[in-house]
Amino acid sequence: MKKILMLFIAVSLAYSCKSTKASNSGVAANETAIEKKLQQTWILDNLNGKKVTEKDFSKLPEIQMASSSFSGSTGCNAVKGTLVSSGAGKLQFPTVTSETKKCDAKKEGEFLQLLRTTSGYSVENNILYLSNQFGLTMSFKKK
Repeated sequence: MKKILMLFIAVSLAYSCKSTKASNSGVAANETAIEKKLQQTWILDNLNGKKVTEKDFSKLPEIQMASSSFSGSTGCNAVKGTLVSSGAGKLQFPTVTSETKKCDAKKEGEFLQLLRTTSGYSVENNILYLSNQFGLTMSFKKK
């Protein structure tokens, strides 16, 4: 009886490892690393159609993009998270976390919300344009 129980446990463990591996590889096939041209530092230039200034933020926000993550600043607080691309021109920030220091950055909340709702991008003349379902939301200059 002990041998049968041990065999059952071993088979169950082996099967659960295989199913986990299969489901993880399915996610990776649909979501790819972001393009190399995005993997650099970008400084916010325009927010919802308006040129940003240091009156809106203590310091201009910037993001440093890597293949599947980003970090940077909201102008006051540090920000970081993950990046996902599901094809050319598609980009999402599924997890965005930031510090919660009290700041005079009037537009910080708007900036974070627009990052969270981003669904697309384009790059022209070293300017990164981010958009969501409603259209263009932000533009960044290459640092």
